[in-house]
Amino acid sequence: MPSIKVNAINHIVNRRLKMPSIKVNAINHIGLVVRNEKTSKQFYQNLLGFTPHHKVDSWLVMNEQTMLHLIEIDDAEIVDSLFHQINHFAMEVDSLSDVLSILIQDNHKPFQMDFEGNEKQIISADDPLGFGLGTLFVADPDENLIEFVQIGKGLFTKEMQPKS
Repeated sequence: MPSIKVNAINHIVNRRLKMPSIKVNAINHIGLVVRNEKTSKQFYQNLLGFTPHHKVDSWLVMNEQTMLHLIEIDDAEIVDSLFHQINHFAMEVDSLSDVLSILIQDNHKPFQMDFEGNEKQIISADDPLGFGLGTLFVADPDENLIEFVQIGKGLFTKEMQPKS
């Protein structure tokens, strides 16, 4: 006969297995710490085409379902740590080549990265985009990392897309 402790553990495990999971509809917003909200707004509005939110000054609208919340902390330190070097958010685009051209033209420093964190700087719009993950990265004015993904390219082939 099982002990009271075993019965209690089985009860907890069974209860957890029967618990419903939370249904997430979408990412509503991403919060980023920035040192200068005005400079960051210019970057995200001018380069990425985000628009001001109609009510909240520190929010920028990415698309019909996602916003960017700029959290200004003027004395925030940029720490040269592995966490900061790989912490990022990714945006799906139609053409990595078009993104690369715009980044180069606007004097940004795009690069590619592999799974080990090795980087390859991209210096020309004609450079091949086959290194590492096959995506593009760029840092914002506060060195927050942004990744650009094109479905069908690099790691993000159609086979890699989530199945419903």
